[in-house]
Amino acid sequence: MKNNLGIVYLQMKKIEIALFTGIVLIVVTGLWSCKNSEPGGDPNLLTWINCTGTDIDTTTYYVSTTGDNANSGRSPATAFKTLGRAFTIIRPGGTIRILAGTYYEGIVLSICGNASIPITVEGYQGIPVLDGQGVIAMGLFCSECTNMIFKNLRIQNYTDLGIGFDKCNTILIRDLEVLENGHAVQMTGWELEGYGIHVDYSENIEIRNNNVYRNGPDPQIFPNFLMGTGINTFGNTNVVIADNVSYQNIGGGILVEDSWDVLVERNEIYENNLDATSDGWWDGGIWLDGGGNVIIRDNNIHDNLGPGLEVSNEDNQWIRGYVLENNVSTNNYYGIYLWNFGTTTWPDTAIIKDVNNNFSGNSVQNIWIAP
Repeated sequence: MKNNLGIVYLQMKKIEIALFTGIVLIVVTGLWSCKNSEPGGDPNLLTWINCTGTDIDTTTYYVSTTGDNANSGRSPATAFKTLGRAFTIIRPGGTIRILAGTYYEGIVLSICGNASIPITVEGYQGIPVLDGQGVIAMGLFCSECTNMIFKNLRIQNYTDLGIGFDKCNTILIRDLEVLENGHAVQMTGWELEGYGIHVDYSENIEIRNNNVYRNGPDPQIFPNFLMGTGINTFGNTNVVIADNVSYQNIGGGILVEDSWDVLVERNEIYENNLDATSDGWWDGGIWLDGGGNVIIRDNNIHDNLGPGLEVSNEDNQWIRGYVLENNVSTNNYYGIYLWNFGTTTWPDTAIIKDVNNNFSGNSVQNIWIAP
């Protein structure tokens, strides 16, 4: 199954120390310098920012490839040069508008925002491209951030993940194009496997209308077999994943693991490579495992190399409240794969309700249930 991140913060006087697995970050006056002991990692390619300001400021700042970080940033003509500069000054209520162009940056944010008014990060006058060039680990990553909106961006070519969130609250991720990320994970201590969009241990999350494709490890490395995911979620509460297209990923299209009160609807999932049989398992086009009160409905799942829909109880949890409704899963290897519920027939309806789904036309088996 997919893994997750763990972050612990300590504070001593005016210096904060953030401890990650294998990473030590020294935080002073808003910008983080990083000593990274990860094999192959290059900390100089990431900008680490601690958002200390929580006062509301509704200023809009602009970023342009032709800008200058000495500018005020308050108009397209006086735009900043880098996203990193904009994030050091943004406050709750503010907006960062990124003009069209290509930006070779990776940003890691900590403790940004407050609950009363959002911070918005958006493409402006076109779709800007955040490009990791196959060497930067992450495009955008937020830890313990609150009330942020990310929209109208293209995020590509980051080695570990395109955009990610850990221990965040009230996040909207929409209208992004997220592609060609996670091909060669560097930060192995974070237990990443190569993702387009990744969210863990967070609540009140919306992932809407994103185009997510060709993410995951490439080439896959044996014997330490990894499978990526287009949209990877773990340990979250109150999540909506809707109207996305996730395809041609090396690994699953959407994973919902150990999460509660989740709605997955109207997504199209196709042509994902789900074959991990050399390591003894299958990934799923949409894979649901653990947690409870999850509704998966009105999804179109087709032409995946493995199970279109996979539902499991890997850790023998007391699962209740799965609803599968009006999904079409066709032309995959398997229409649906259910496992570890202790039965070779459909589990009790208190566990899984099967309502008007179409599991037909799959090449190996339409419904596969393993105890």
